Amino acid sequence: MRDVTFSRVPAGLHSSNRRLWLAVLAVVIAAAAAIPAIIKVEGPSHGGLVHAMQTPARIGSFTQAADMESATHLAGLRNGVIQMSPGQVSNVKSAVYESRNPAAGNTVQIIMFIGGHLASAAPATSITGFTQKFAGATVVSAGSLGGKAACVEEGATTSSQVSMCVWFDNDSFGEIVSPTMNATTLATVMRTVRPDLEIVVKN
Repeated sequence: MRDVTFSRVPAGLHSSNRRLWLAVLAVVIAAAAAIPAIIKVEGPSHGGLVHAMQTPARIGSFTQAADMESATHLAGLRNGVIQMSPGQVSNVKSAVYESRNPAAGNTVQIIMFIGGHLASAAPATSITGFTQKFAGATVVSAGSLGGKAACVEEGATTSSQVSMCVWFDNDSFGEIVSPTMNATTLATVMRTVRPDLEIVVKN
């Protein structure tokens, strides 16, 4: 994959958020590395429900952060996913969301989402590929929408910690990445926000 060039930290951000902003840049790099593991397709189609991805302005307590999406060139990453698997991956959506928790001292929580439609998929095969690629990845519950899911935490002992959770179902994939949560917390968030990001459009 080609190198991703980032814009400078937006001047409008408060200094207290600069560390988190720089961490978001690392999140995008981690996501780019995870994409090859995400795109695991097999034919023929395995049938089942038909899903579509969406990126609403709000998902639970999270609000879309357009400035972060622009500075991290998230649209370029989304296009790269499509180009890597022509004819197999489509309708790819991406967004960055942030949430503040007053009970935790107004701590900012950040997640980046990218997901889309697969022409045909075998969820178990995809999860196996992900866990083999990322040491320490753990299979977790995919939540009420079913499929298979796994999470991993990288750099847990450093200041550049990044957690990733992915899910796969019969015709789609999704990935949520965060520089502010550990893998266990992110797994819970994934199950909570997934119904807002992935919808059933046809039985």
